[in-house]
Order: sequence, then structure tokens, then C-alpha cells
Amino acid sequence: MQPLVEFELTKEFRDRFQQALDERDEQFISQSLDGIKAADITALLYEFNAEESKYVMDLLSIDLQAEIINDLDSETRKNFLKVYPPTGIIIFLNQLASDDVADILNELPIKEREEVLSGLELELRAQVTELLRYEENVAGGLMAKELIKARVSWTVVQCVDEIRKQAENVNKFYTVYVVDDRDTLLGRVALQDLIVSDAKTLVADIYEQDITSVETYLADNEVAEIMKKYDLESVPVINVQGQLVGRITIDDVVDVITEQAEERPLYVVV
Repeated sequence: MQPLVEFELTKEFRDRFQQALDERDEQFISQSLDGIKAADITALLYEFNAEESKYVMDLLSIDLQAEIINDLDSETRKNFLKVYPPTGIIIFLNQLASDDVADILNELPIKEREEVLSGLELELRAQVTELLRYEENVAGGLMAKELIKARVSWTVVQCVDEIRKQAENVNKFYTVYVVDDRDTLLGRVALQDLIVSDAKTLVADIYEQDITSVETYLADNEVAEIMKKYDLESVPVINVQGQLVGRITIDDVVDVITEQAEERPLYVVV
């Protein structure tokens, strides 16, 4: 695999790619897309029909296919996934974060949704089943279940060991949330503090209690406002008992922030 390269969709390339599709030229297609970012491949696939796009997708790695599926706009994805059996959709979704999986499942017909849900990996299925309980326009519908948390009673060395295990399921994280034995959110601990502290130091002695969180029922526009106001890259989500149940990253609210900006009236001073 080559390193990621810059890509420009020109008419000449589009026409040559169409020729390769017509001729089923696997070598040209594979070489042309080697090292190209998922977002650029997604933009290219908008130029072709679902069957042609599927032919291209079948030549890519599963994780890249899943990323492209996730990048597609909702309407295009619904039409595109019609060319895949439920077993094929399951393979894609098992590569994605729980909140993205829940969003895609909500786009599927009910019968197919149930079939796909039942085929997901056990932990992911449990996470997604919980997320599907929430409306899409509230914090519970925005959040992902994947996060990094530590018990307040742990030592630093216990905390670091658990972070290593939990991080296998979290692509990127900005903070470690601190909870008690009932998963009640207590605060957060900075990675820097974990690194510089003695291995036997208790998390209870170094964590910060000052933390902004949102409730599962909070409207998505209110979540976006809070994240903008406090310049947060992520925010923990709690239920009515104060238990940590998920997190929302800035990526999850970009669309909400964009909609807010478009809806805001412009005032002209004369």
C-alpha cells in the first residue's frame, strides 16, 4: 500500500475510469485507487451507478469499504446498500463505531434492520441496541458507546493497563472519564497526570471533578451549543441516574452546528 496521495477528479480520469469499469479492468482500478483517501474514493463513486460502485468496492479492503459506506450521504447509501445482502452489510458495520452503525441501521427497512442487527458482533450489538432506543435528535442518539473510563479506586498502573485494553475499541480519545463502582460519572483524569504519577498513586488523588456532561435526553442543538461554548472536542453523556453511558465527539455534531449556522438570520447594519 502506497502512502496517502492527493487526488483530483478530472473529466479525463473519470472517462478512463468508466472505460476500466466497462472492461472490468481490475488492475487499472486497483492501481488508480491505491493510496487514495476514502473521502476521495467516495466522491469518485458518486459518478457511477450502484452496480459499478459495488464492483469497485469489492476490490478494496473491508475497512476501507466500511469507511466509504459511512461517508456516503444518507439517500445514496440507502440506494447503494440495496445491492448488498444483509450478510454483506453486517461485514461493513462490524468495522464501524456504534453510533455510525445505529445511524445506518435506522436507514434500512425494518425486516432487514433486524436481520443485520442480529448478525453484529455481540458487544457491538448490545451497544447499538441501546442506542436505537433514543431519538436521533437527542444526545442519546448522537453518542457512541466506545469510550475510555477508569474506576476512581484504581491505581495509576491499573488505570494504564485498562486504557490499553479499552483503547483497542476506540479510534481516538481526548480524556479518561472517572467513574465509581456504579458507573456514576465523577470527573476526568488527564493522560499527562497518569504518565507523570507514581504507579501506586490512586486515581482518586489525581482526577478532576470539574467536568461538563450532557444528559441523554438533551436536544442535539443544545449539545452543539455546549460544545461550542466550552470549546470541547468531546463530551460525556450520562443517564438520569448520573451514570456514564456514552460520549459525543465534535465530529458527531458538525452537521448540527452547520444547520444552526445556515438557519441563523443575517443582520445588516445600515
